[in-house]
Amino acid sequence: MRTVCVLLTSYLLFAAGCRTLHVRSADPAEVVVAIVGSETIDLATFEAQYARSVGNRQEAADDSLEAYQDFLERYVNYRLRVQEARARGYDRDSAIVAEASAYRMELARNHLMRQAVIEPLLRRLYRRMPDMVNISHIFIRVPPDATPTDTLAAYQRLQTLLDSIRQGADFNEIAFRHSEDPSARASRTSRGGWGHIGWIKMGSTIEPMETHAFNTPVGELSPIFRTRYGYHVLKVHDRRPAPPDVRAAHIMITPAPTPEDSTRARRLLDSLRQLVVQGKANFGELARRHSDDWRTKNRGGDLGYLSFTQPMPAAVRDTLFALKEIGAVSHIVTTPFGLHIFQLKDRRFIPPNFEAAYDTLLTVAERLGRLQEARSQFIQQLRQQHTVRLDTTRLFMLLQIASHPDTLALRLSRHLPDTLNLQQTFATIEDSTYTLAELVTHINQHNLLRRTSRQDTIAQVRLLRAADRFLDDRLFSYEALRRAEQDLDFQQTMREFIDGLLAFKLLEEAVWKVAERDTAGLRAYYEAHASAFVFPERTRVLSFRSQHDSVLAQQVYEPLQQGLPIDQIITDLMNDHNAGVEIDTVYLEKPMGSVYDRALRLEAGQYTEPFRYGNGHLLLYNDGREPPRPKTFREARADVLNAYQKVIETRLNQSLRARYGVRIFPERLQQAFAVERQALNNTSPAQ
Repeated sequence: MRTVCVLLTSYLLFAAGCRTLHVRSADPAEVVVAIVGSETIDLATFEAQYARSVGNRQEAADDSLEAYQDFLERYVNYRLRVQEARARGYDRDSAIVAEASAYRMELARNHLMRQAVIEPLLRRLYRRMPDMVNISHIFIRVPPDATPTDTLAAYQRLQTLLDSIRQGADFNEIAFRHSEDPSARASRTSRGGWGHIGWIKMGSTIEPMETHAFNTPVGELSPIFRTRYGYHVLKVHDRRPAPPDVRAAHIMITPAPTPEDSTRARRLLDSLRQLVVQGKANFGELARRHSDDWRTKNRGGDLGYLSFTQPMPAAVRDTLFALKEIGAVSHIVTTPFGLHIFQLKDRRFIPPNFEAAYDTLLTVAERLGRLQEARSQFIQQLRQQHTVRLDTTRLFMLLQIASHPDTLALRLSRHLPDTLNLQQTFATIEDSTYTLAELVTHINQHNLLRRTSRQDTIAQVRLLRAADRFLDDRLFSYEALRRAEQDLDFQQTMREFIDGLLAFKLLEEAVWKVAERDTAGLRAYYEAHASAFVFPERTRVLSFRSQHDSVLAQQVYEPLQQGLPIDQIITDLMNDHNAGVEIDTVYLEKPMGSVYDRALRLEAGQYTEPFRYGNGHLLLYNDGREPPRPKTFREARADVLNAYQKVIETRLNQSLRARYGVRIFPERLQQAFAVERQALNNTSPAQ
């Protein structure tokens, strides 16, 4: 909540009207629009703040002089609050210092992640987005626990195969005979058969294979590369622009294995196709009634978006991607699953630029785990750039608590003996030091001592892995803060955040708390403005709630049907502690978009039948209109407090202006956004 208020205070989001302004040319940084105590606000600062408040400079340029002047008055008040907060020493308040420090770290880490990891990764994916590549593949497995000797033997085996291919042997023949990918033994028409994977797009395979596929020229062999599975080599057969993904629906009929039933199925599908083509029936409705595909029939045969490169029968791919018009229906297609007709529902084209593709690319990167991979690679680069030291002797002092890793994890999460000094430094990154206490906190927050395999029972191994994870995290933070110190935009953002905290703190101490405590002032304000605190005419709605509709029917609905007065029903329910009916009263001035709006459609004395709502049932009774009446002080207190706070805030603004001195030059705001307004004038249609 505090952060939300800070941002609202910082950015001053105010509505503005529109009016064409006189344009004058001047350097905004040299035009002073206000002097506020020790600060000078120039036109450039005003423009930056105002543009941020309305969205951008183009929208700001279309606003009026009155809107600019109103914003400047409010911005002056904001800057006065920041100065007063510093004068009161709030910038040294421990809570504000801690919040600013936490925000600084979060902002710096997010900035580094976006700048050094996310953006390069997504741009690389975006460059691959328009194309697809046709590849074949040879794979030699290397088990995760392979010895160096076995690993070298696997590499040399693949190198020998590669030498044979370079001397003229057929790549796919070699793949069929020697590749350890099980699919290589399949027929040539199957995906992976004889090593032929076929077309791939960005995001359709593991990252190293994708990288080598897109980086290898057509007709060439990739270098041997390793993944977590083993060693690979690719041959690139072709590369071409990828067709847009298509969204399709289908109707599938699975006939019995007889010529007669196959003929019947074809006739049925052909008749269904003609109904759609002639506009006499809806494809989705026909799919719901006739399709044998139980997975899609209830959603009208919808198959979702399909990519040219994803596995599907060749006949289906050729048919789908040959359909030209949205709504077009294919002829009958035969697959191992049955007979089909398809309808083209939509095409999903490649976004026109990186910004438009950003969210899609980010989703792909997250789904494939590539963000985490890219972050790990970036941290490994940082390890080579910075000096990172780990004192294993001090690290293994934690084993004094328990020698078994599971027991150690349990005891670390509960308590630690006083005899172990956790303030000892166990690791350093450059000139930054880290203690065992920090490591223990991090281990418990992220459960870093958990098992990764059944054989993971050696405490030293788990501790080293946890310490590495801790140091990776701290190294990322170290680099984030190091870069932040050199980033002017980052420093400006931090100044604005802290200023927002200070302004919020001043309002909290000098306005909100003062008004809350001033009971006499609140009552005096209420009495002086009593006519402003009035309930309008409202409808009184009685709500009866129970877990079971039968209870409402017996206790409320049927008595009402029999003519029993509502007051008598309420009295009986309140006297019967086992009735199981909750009674509430709601006052409505107008429809509010809630369940109680149903009662507004009734006349006074009318009621609904019991109906299901949430986890129970409701019956609503329109108890008539209540005439306007003054609010009591207790009823009006929230509104009074809000109004009284505005009075105190106005007094504060006046006091600060008198104390610090303010000079405002509103006429100079005519020069605001001169370039943008000139552009607007040039593009406006002639009158």
